Amino acid sequence: MKTGRMMLAMMLACGVMAARGQEVHTWRYTTERPAEGWFKPGFDVSAWKEGKSVFGTHGTPGMNIRTIWNTPDIWLVRTFNVSEQHLKIPPFVRIIHDEDTEVYVNGVEVCKTKGFITAYRDIPATPELLKALKAGENTVAVHCFQTSGGQGIDVDIVFDMGQVVYPEAVEFARLALGRELKPEECETIGKLWDLIERENELLADWLRQDTGDLYGKGVFKDGAVRPNLAAAAEKAFAGEWADVFRQRLGIIPGAGDDLKVLLASYKNVCQLRRDHRLAKAGAQMPKVVFARHFVMGASHYAYTEALSDAQHERSWQAGGQLCLAEYQPGGFWKETVLLDSKEGIIRDVDVDFDGKRVLFAWKKSDRGDDYSLYEMPVGADGVPDASKVRQLTGGLGIADYEGCYLADGSIVFISTRCQQIVDCFYTEVSNMYRCDADGGNILRLGFDQVHVNYPVITWDNRVLYTRWEYNDRSQMYPQALFQMMPDGTAQSAVYGENSWFPTTIIHARCIPGSPNMFAVATGHHSRQPGELIYIEPGKGRQETEGITIVAPVREPPEKRPIVIDAYGQGGDLFMYPYPIDARQLLVTYNPTGWNQRNGTRREERKTGFGLYWMDIDGNRELLAPRMTLSTGRAVPLAPRRRPPERPSAVNYAKRDGTFYVQDVYVGEAMNDVPRGTVKTLRVIELDYRIAGIGNNGNGGPGGAADISTPVAIGNGAWDPKILVGDATVYPDGSVFFTTDARRPVYFMLLDDKGRMVQTMRSWTTLQSGENASCVGCHEPKNSVPLATARPTQALAAGAQKLAPIGGPRRGFSFVKEVQPILDRNCVKCHDGKEEKRPDFRATIVKDDHAKRNWTQSYLTLTHAKPDMKNPDRRYRGDPNHKGVNWVSAASAPPIQKPLTVGSNTSALFERLDKGHCKTIKPEEIATLALWVDLAVPFCADYVEANTWDENEMKKHEQYKAKRDAADKLDAETLGALGKR
Repeated sequence: MKTGRMMLAMMLACGVMAARGQEVHTWRYTTERPAEGWFKPGFDVSAWKEGKSVFGTHGTPGMNIRTIWNTPDIWLVRTFNVSEQHLKIPPFVRIIHDEDTEVYVNGVEVCKTKGFITAYRDIPATPELLKALKAGENTVAVHCFQTSGGQGIDVDIVFDMGQVVYPEAVEFARLALGRELKPEECETIGKLWDLIERENELLADWLRQDTGDLYGKGVFKDGAVRPNLAAAAEKAFAGEWADVFRQRLGIIPGAGDDLKVLLASYKNVCQLRRDHRLAKAGAQMPKVVFARHFVMGASHYAYTEALSDAQHERSWQAGGQLCLAEYQPGGFWKETVLLDSKEGIIRDVDVDFDGKRVLFAWKKSDRGDDYSLYEMPVGADGVPDASKVRQLTGGLGIADYEGCYLADGSIVFISTRCQQIVDCFYTEVSNMYRCDADGGNILRLGFDQVHVNYPVITWDNRVLYTRWEYNDRSQMYPQALFQMMPDGTAQSAVYGENSWFPTTIIHARCIPGSPNMFAVATGHHSRQPGELIYIEPGKGRQETEGITIVAPVREPPEKRPIVIDAYGQGGDLFMYPYPIDARQLLVTYNPTGWNQRNGTRREERKTGFGLYWMDIDGNRELLAPRMTLSTGRAVPLAPRRRPPERPSAVNYAKRDGTFYVQDVYVGEAMNDVPRGTVKTLRVIELDYRIAGIGNNGNGGPGGAADISTPVAIGNGAWDPKILVGDATVYPDGSVFFTTDARRPVYFMLLDDKGRMVQTMRSWTTLQSGENASCVGCHEPKNSVPLATARPTQALAAGAQKLAPIGGPRRGFSFVKEVQPILDRNCVKCHDGKEEKRPDFRATIVKDDHAKRNWTQSYLTLTHAKPDMKNPDRRYRGDPNHKGVNWVSAASAPPIQKPLTVGSNTSALFERLDKGHCKTIKPEEIATLALWVDLAVPFCADYVEANTWDENEMKKHEQYKAKRDAADKLDAETLGALGKR
């Protein structure tokens, strides 16, 4: 076995690394395009110039330029030698580039980069690189392309000599595993560490904690094994358990130099520490049920349904288990597989309050089944009985998952029964539903635009969940934490509704008896794992006000605001926290995260996540292995206190409810607006997508996105806007009105001209017979109703019926509402004949990407132009134009200031007010203002003005029929409940 100090002679690599960057190399180079095959071994480069790395222009960030390169392209070639032993050590491409680069080894492309970086980056060996390398002489060839600004390039193929194995490390592994090692098992430190982790995962996790070494490179370096092990034992021995350990052991561990004694002493201390750490968890939750499955998510955190008839995106990796873990001292908790689904996925475990039933979601196969809720009874021996599993819900083409028992025995869960797709892509949406204990009377509770996720019941009988929303704002930020009562009433934000940070809050659970909670802060275009956070809503409810990152405890980054799409993906990863108390919890955890040994993100989703006990300081103990199928959420299998039941505020026999606002002038959203400005509260309903057909795009402060089945030009409204009605706002700022229940609505505040003062950029929903109220417009959530000696004017008058908005309830159509006004008043002058005058004719302009027939007048008023990236249409408007501006679909999440956007700030209305057009009527100007304030929709629904072909129309009708059937079942359930 070739290990030991003799391997130091193998320090030859493509370059010995300097303190910064890497060794200087001499290359042959040219700035004129070479002949075909220039990157292959044997190509004659003798006529090329010779220069030393780095190549580029002085002042390029991160680069020490030695050879000037200031043309658009450069081609580089040199040779290097590799020994047989080097081929056993992991290589990587070390690179700094400005801009696009292609790297070849022995004629094979092994690396390709885009853009620029300002520091050297190590890219792990690709299969192509490993296959291309050979013993002896090798050729590396590089092409770099530059467009503007600074430029530079440096590349090396480096062998990680930190992977050299020494005899002491081999001896440690032999003692740790209790057997002799095969030569191929210890060729590199990486292989040696993987071996220890596979066969003694608990020891590996202890070493990670006590040395801070993720992959053994520091622990196993030459001459360091004994001192590192002794230091680890001292660390494990220290702290609150030291006196107990000293009493039990009689000595300070780690004394002496015998490796066998050191290892035994370290393991003894770790075992004692483990026993003390797990004392409370072992006593309170001696049995835990959990699922094993791949880590959920596809192109963003919430795509989890994997529907058998999915329209577009599916995320699926077969293999799922329902497991029981039982406390036992000395090692892992005893794990029993209750149900194994090799062709399916089992997920989302919950336990009822009596500890007698286990709830979970199960999809038995990829295309032949979909997620349904199942229940397994717990036998007299306290073990769930897999022979008595019963299915509660079902239906091919429907996913029911993330179920949670409620205090009255019913179940709340997430489902695709709403039959929607996301606005910014083509993937099915999930909303909140409930059912009886036997799966009957399934009823929709949430009427949300896109996904909600992970409902859990709190100790005081609220349902916490994550809601993703983007009405008239960016789709990327935020995915906030919401709450509702178990009957679906009082749906409201808990944290982050108007925040950049956290990008997504998910897996939130309250600490028993406390308003505070543990949760995971993760990203949007990422999986569900992220940082573990502690939320204290009493300290604030936006950005970092009430958030502490824990395990270990630390404040969020100082950068303000924190704007990170794939947040929390760069280090260790957490999922599914289950609080024991304010300091301890069970949690699914991956200590190495997505970052692999060579520092580049690589997502291994089938393994790596184990079940842990953890405290807020990051101390931890592994309960169920992480080196097998990843663990999902875990719940104690034990009775727990049932939350106090709340009388339901729902009257299923009613079809409406009421909204009451005490004072619209109260709250950040109405800062500095003079009293008396607001005359009307306008109620607008949102319509949601059925099928994805066509697309355009938006972009702005909140990011950028594609828009599927667009109903407006890019940057315009995400969804059709349904005109519901107007309510009078009284002089004291109060408003009280009746409107339809079970519909998603949002509010606009209007002045005496019917123009927008402020808009909600979210939505709310009433349950049947619900009476909802708030203090003002985005008042602080920690505030209370204003003290008043008498009822407000609105309450004294009683709930008013909404006044129609220029006609019956309808979707707003530009062609039907605005174009007739233009035809009557404007086209006679703005007829397209004079270039300086805008064209307001109804001439059809076909958009092949959006699959819509816009009108020239619509494109003119919105100052829309084709995206430069898609010159064959795909029109995008300018929401910031001084003539007509509106709330952009890509606007930022913080509360926008009143009177800063919309008809009140558009120059068009200033001109009209000054008499620009002598024939236009005030009510027509009000309709134009309404269109602008609705974010310039074109279509009243998703079908209007389409250019769909026959197959696309069939697709829409297919999924519409599916929605209609689901709505019919929902209505039947509602009717049956109303007769109780």
